[in-house]
Amino acid sequence: MDRIKETANLVKSLNHVRSGNLPDYEFIKLVCAYFDLIKSDDLQSADFQFLKFISNASGIPHYYDLLVDKFAREERLEEVDLKTMASMLYETSLHIDEKTKIHKFQKQILERFQKFEQNRYFLSATTSFGKTFLIYEIIKKLEYQNIALIFPTIALLSENYERLFTNDSYRFFYDEFNIHTLSDVEDLEPDSRNIFIYTPERYLSFVDKYSDINIDFVFVDEIYKIDNEYLIDTSNKENERDTAYRVALQNILSKTPDILLVGPYIEFPDKTNNALNQSFNTFLNNNHFQIIDYNNYEIVNKSIDVLHGRNNKIDNQLSIDLYGWSKNIGLKISKVYQDILSINENAIVYTRGAGTAEGYVKKSILAHVNNDNSKSDLLVKFINHLKGAFSFNDSWVIIQALENRIGIHHGLVPKYIQKEIINFFNQGDLDLLVSTTTITEGVNTSAKNLIVTNSRKGNKPLKTFDAKNIAGRAGRFLHHFSGRVIVLDKEFKDILDGNDDEIKHKNYDPEVEKDEIDYFITDEAFLSREDIERKRNILMEQQKRAIPDEIMAMYKVISHSHKIAVYDNIIKLSPIHGQRIRKLIKAINSQMFLDFEGFQVVLNSFRPVVTSDKLQRLIDNKTTVTRGKNAGRQYSVIVFMLSSYLNSGFRGSVQYILENKTKNTTKGKRPYTIDEAIRESSEFIFSTLKYQLVKYLGVFNLMYKYVISSRINVDMEEVSGIDRLLLKLEYNATTEKGRLASDYGVPSKLLDYYESGEKNGGEDLFDAFEFEKFLQIELIFNKK
Repeated sequence: MDRIKETANLVKSLNHVRSGNLPDYEFIKLVCAYFDLIKSDDLQSADFQFLKFISNASGIPHYYDLLVDKFAREERLEEVDLKTMASMLYETSLHIDEKTKIHKFQKQILERFQKFEQNRYFLSATTSFGKTFLIYEIIKKLEYQNIALIFPTIALLSENYERLFTNDSYRFFYDEFNIHTLSDVEDLEPDSRNIFIYTPERYLSFVDKYSDINIDFVFVDEIYKIDNEYLIDTSNKENERDTAYRVALQNILSKTPDILLVGPYIEFPDKTNNALNQSFNTFLNNNHFQIIDYNNYEIVNKSIDVLHGRNNKIDNQLSIDLYGWSKNIGLKISKVYQDILSINENAIVYTRGAGTAEGYVKKSILAHVNNDNSKSDLLVKFINHLKGAFSFNDSWVIIQALENRIGIHHGLVPKYIQKEIINFFNQGDLDLLVSTTTITEGVNTSAKNLIVTNSRKGNKPLKTFDAKNIAGRAGRFLHHFSGRVIVLDKEFKDILDGNDDEIKHKNYDPEVEKDEIDYFITDEAFLSREDIERKRNILMEQQKRAIPDEIMAMYKVISHSHKIAVYDNIIKLSPIHGQRIRKLIKAINSQMFLDFEGFQVVLNSFRPVVTSDKLQRLIDNKTTVTRGKNAGRQYSVIVFMLSSYLNSGFRGSVQYILENKTKNTTKGKRPYTIDEAIRESSEFIFSTLKYQLVKYLGVFNLMYKYVISSRINVDMEEVSGIDRLLLKLEYNATTEKGRLASDYGVPSKLLDYYESGEKNGGEDLFDAFEFEKFLQIELIFNKK
């Protein structure tokens, strides 16, 4: 590298920025690349003066801090010239307080939020921009009373909950606010300061219970999920996430003055082209939102390299030669990973799905990569914990990978294990993270290198939005100046360079077909005549049954017609069926035991309105009891699977699949492998139980309690229902501490401990890893 030439070019570029001939975001990329080039050079005082100046000129003085702090460069500012002094003065303007400094573009957004004005903004920015961090500064500046932070996943909910309790930089929020993650808030004080951290579904559950609370500011992350076409996960549950997002957003719009909607790399419709879909612009205009577009501001620069056979020179540090390696993608991953290991760096591998991720690790990477296999004490404790908790006849691939400093991350790994794998990777205990699109769900990772193996998500081609979001995981602000995106499928680069359809909002487009839930969250100006007529007919059916509006307004992601159908089926139940339901409720409330007869009645009452194909099959397919008092009777497969889960947790679900189910293949049926059984159990628990079944059980419980309360003329709260089962399915726990621990992400033995009133044999039964987690969660509980 000719540093004099590179420096001269950088100064020329700065002049072009100041004259308006070069966008500032292009200059940021050049500054990133320059810092990356010189980070290992021998630097003198004059060099440090220039670096101080140029980092502030880019608007991001953190680059200079990163050079000094992260790369252990001893600062040698022996003298300060006028330019350096001016840079230092400018830098002080970016300080929020003594410890906190934002960059120029975060400050531009922060300055938009003003007291005594309506602040409604839609922010689209890069993954490295620091969007979530900015939220907390907005809250401090405007001194909000009640705030809701809406995240797409429990993992992100957990991360922000933990941050507020354990990170000293966020001490202000711990001191000034009550912090809630549960939808039923004990001793809610609406006149005090509250932060509610929810998923969209949990937010809707909260407003069902506390409809009168005033929320001053709402932040909604990953807002692209209002548009079904933007959804990036391959699992069935994600196909319905747009409904929860749109219903929650409509509720927020009606009651909250200040709103910030955030997402990465969103393509906004062109306001001047009337031929394109204008539904999103209509949504923004009707609700007084302003767009803030920072999609081009890559605060961490990215290099994109499509690998070929021989002599792939990535940069001065990394070269990759694939000549002689087979076309087997797993072997190519192994070679690229080995070359990255040789320069003491880590990497993330993007794969198309959970089975593919595990297959690459098991069949190729573990067999062809040599690392030192040294492990931290905590990682050893974690591996030993998993061996104890998931000890079956065969070794689980997740454990095999961890023993070789490799993490596997996808949606079918139990949630607390996902969290720990990310933590170990970020701490440097793992060298490789093999992942699916779960890394784009707001998971914060620290990897300079991203290896892209495929241009698809499951069986669907990636969108440009997906590709940008995936590539955005290469490099992390305050950790790296630049990130490398190393591509093994050239179609990925073509998609990355392409264009997407613009984001849409179906509730603001009169031409788009609506479903029944949309009728009640859409202004009639955007409904067809047929939609309006159907809506009126539904309301007439509700009036015939005299079901109150406040009842119908609950469980907003279930349609009015489906609620009415469940109500009708409950009304028709025979006395013997009513007796069976009461027996079920008693068994649940006394010992969380599933009475098969009663639960089958419940399933039958809502089966006609179930829309999930998988849940339909689990209800329709029957299995015969072979022993005990119910021997010879048939019940839905889901009855047995749920019973195994309630009795023995995740392990019980896996054991049921290993012992009772076979897998269909082209060669016929065969038993499940341990890896397949764990993935199947995860899909059943985290999608079918916690996303699908729970909402139908919730509607049943609502209508059952309403029917009984009307018959005996008592308040609904006095009627016993299956509320405890609903808590168990949603949170894995029923007590307040148990549910909070579940949100935090802990092993099942800790949940059992808190569920049993902190008895259950006590702390002596914890393994070494569980005890570490116990100490962490106790710190949070003791702060509350």
